[in-house]
Amino acid sequence: MTITAETIKSTIQSRLLEMVESRHELIKHAQFLSDLGISVKESSLYIGECFESVAENYLLQICSKLSAQHGNGTPARVTLDSALYKVITNGNRRESFAERFWSHTDGDLEADKSLIEAYLAEVKFDAIAKSITEQVVILEEKGLKLLANKIIDSLNLRSDGRYYDPYKKAGRVICQTWAINYHDSFSKVNELIGLKCALSFVEKESGFSFGLAMDEYVSAIQNLSYSREKIGSRTVFGKGGHLEIVCFKDKHEYRFSVQAFDALVAFLMIKGESEAADRIIEKTGLQEAA
Repeated sequence: MTITAETIKSTIQSRLLEMVESRHELIKHAQFLSDLGISVKESSLYIGECFESVAENYLLQICSKLSAQHGNGTPARVTLDSALYKVITNGNRRESFAERFWSHTDGDLEADKSLIEAYLAEVKFDAIAKSITEQVVILEEKGLKLLANKIIDSLNLRSDGRYYDPYKKAGRVICQTWAINYHDSFSKVNELIGLKCALSFVEKESGFSFGLAMDEYVSAIQNLSYSREKIGSRTVFGKGGHLEIVCFKDKHEYRFSVQAFDALVAFLMIKGESEAADRIIEKTGLQEAA
């Protein structure tokens, strides 16, 4: 999918023309219905907002397609600063330019069409194309870094003293997190699904399997209810696998085999979190529990 300023401008121009023609007909028919005694609200048809909505809709479609094509399943997304195309309603707009749209009188299709070129002349098409192109080149790399950060944050691996530090015990590296109950389960499920996605990328890159612990754990969290607010203490998910999740009253522990944790740390180092990885290695090596 080749993206240039010219192709973006041409497509938006065509869509704007279709919009003003359809809008003109709608207003005309709405007036006819009004004359017959049927009230039709036209509050959403301010022409300036219509122009920006058409441009935004198309640009969001482009960003969504490119994110799917180049993000390789990571959470990275191509985004745009709306100020590049919202040149009528944006706070930094030129007042004299915006006034042409605010004071525009409906009813004359040719007058509507004349605003298209005026709008297109203000949109920053070169900047839009440049931003999209630059993001696409590094999108997968950015996404993998986001996944690395998701792992670090979800497992409290920053070792900054605010949460439990990871430690090693009985051949397992243990990462401690707060216990989850029914009342915060709705907000936590999406976070856990994000962590599950991140760990699946570690598996993909390393060829190492963490087993079924995350699937079982997420399912258990989703099944919490008023009558069962917490997962029972000492419940183990993924028992015997390279990742076990053990639940206690006040904390939940992710217990990795040394080989599995090595794969996880290697992923963090490769994806740009080498400093965090070094701290993790230091902590898990020196903080050997009795």
